[in-house]
Amino acid sequence: MTFRPTLWLCAALSLAQLSCTPAAIRAPVPAPPETPTGKAEILLLGDSQISFGAGGAYLQFLQTLGRSCPGVPARFATAKAQAIGVRSTALHHWTASSAPDRDPICEIDKTYGVNAGSYGVTSPGLTYVQIGAADYPFCSSRSTPLESAVTHIDPDLIILAFLGNATDRWQSARTARADWQAADAQLPQDIPCMVMTTIPAFEPAENRRRQSAQENLRAAVLATDRCGFVPGLTPATLKAIEARKDNFRTDATGRVTDATHPTAASAARYIQINQPLLCAGLRAALAD
Repeated sequence: MTFRPTLWLCAALSLAQLSCTPAAIRAPVPAPPETPTGKAEILLLGDSQISFGAGGAYLQFLQTLGRSCPGVPARFATAKAQAIGVRSTALHHWTASSAPDRDPICEIDKTYGVNAGSYGVTSPGLTYVQIGAADYPFCSSRSTPLESAVTHIDPDLIILAFLGNATDRWQSARTARADWQAADAQLPQDIPCMVMTTIPAFEPAENRRRQSAQENLRAAVLATDRCGFVPGLTPATLKAIEARKDNFRTDATGRVTDATHPTAASAARYIQINQPLLCAGLRAALAD
C-alpha cells in the first residue's frame, strides 16, 4: 500500500549496471514499479468522543491532509476518511473475541437500537448506527471487531483513538501493555497505523488520571515500534480545553452537562492546537 523508496534505489542501481554493458548484449531495462494512484483510505476507530462532538473535526482534518500536513504522501493529501466511534468502549473491547468484553460493541442497544456514530462510511456526515448491522459487519464469530473492521474497510492507514473508558484499566502499566499488544497482534503488518489519545475532559482531576493512563499507553505503543503515538493531553491542549465551559455542553444556567465530550467547535480548536503533533505522527506512520 505504501510506496517504498528503497524499490527506486534498487531500480536505479540496476540501470547504472546496465549502462556499463555493451549495447549488443544489453538487457531490456525493467519498468519501474508502479506508484499507487488515487485517494488513500483512512480508517479512524475510537470511542464516543467521535460520536458526540469530535467526529466531524477529525474527518475534516483527515480529508485535507495536503493542506494541514504538508509532506504527507500524495495519495493522502485528499484522502477518503471514515470515522467510527462506539460509545462506552475501550481498546480491549475491539480486540475481544467473545462476550462479555466485546458486548459493548456487538450487543444491540436496548434503548436506542444504535450504539455508534459513523462518519463517511454510509453517509458523508454523522450517522448513528448499530455495529453488527449489514454495513458494519464487525461481529463475526471468526474474528474480533478490530480484525473485522480492518478487513471490511481495507484502509491504507488505520488510526486508533482511545483513552477515557480505559482510564481505570491503564493506571496499570501491565494492563495497558497487554491491551496494546492484543491490538498490535491484530493489525495487518502492511497497514501503517497511528495511536492517539482523546481530547481532554472538563475536570482537572479527571485529566490527571487520564494523563497517567496516557503515559502507560504511550510506553506500551512505543515499546513495540509498530505504530506512531500522539498524545491528546498535552500542556497546550489542557490549557485550551480543560475547565473551560465554552468547550463543553451546558444547560441554561451555564452548568456543564457533559464533562467528557467536546463540542464540535472545541474539537476543531483541539485539532488546530495539536496539529503539529498530529502531523508529525502521521508523517512518521506513513514514512517508508
